[in-house]
Amino acid sequence: MRKSIRGKIIAQTELNSLDYQILGLIDTESEDWKDNSENIIDNFKKAVEKDKSNFMAQLYLAHIYHDIGNLELALNNYLKVDTKALKEFRLWRYVKLIEQIGFCTYKLGNETAGIVFFEKVLNWYKQTPENELARPSELLECLPENHRIIIEIKKIEDYFE
Repeated sequence: MRKSIRGKIIAQTELNSLDYQILGLIDTESEDWKDNSENIIDNFKKAVEKDKSNFMAQLYLAHIYHDIGNLELALNNYLKVDTKALKEFRLWRYVKLIEQIGFCTYKLGNETAGIVFFEKVLNWYKQTPENELARPSELLECLPENHRIIIEIKKIEDYFE
């Protein structure tokens, strides 16, 4: 099915932002997507170039950089995402973006600034009803188990179980 959709998109005379975004997403679903990451990056970049307001293409571009371990470019692209539009689209994606910015910041050596972002995630986690946010995962990779933020998140999770 992916090949069929890809073929229909590529057959068009001129591709728009959404076309490039879909091509990028199709390629991320393949088992060997990391071998094709340059093409995926190019498609998401073209999607953003064609429509600067395509905040999801910008977010996907950041995700690819994050997934291949280029945290500097991931952070750079996460910071370009239209947070207002993302928050209106899906709150959980907005909060996850904050966590991903914190992760990149922390892992790139600015632990204090990373923790500030993790605090924001915790605050959203405290005030948002169960199952409306994605479970924090990146901050769990950064902070020790005895960190106050981790302890508070686990208490919230235990409360809802």
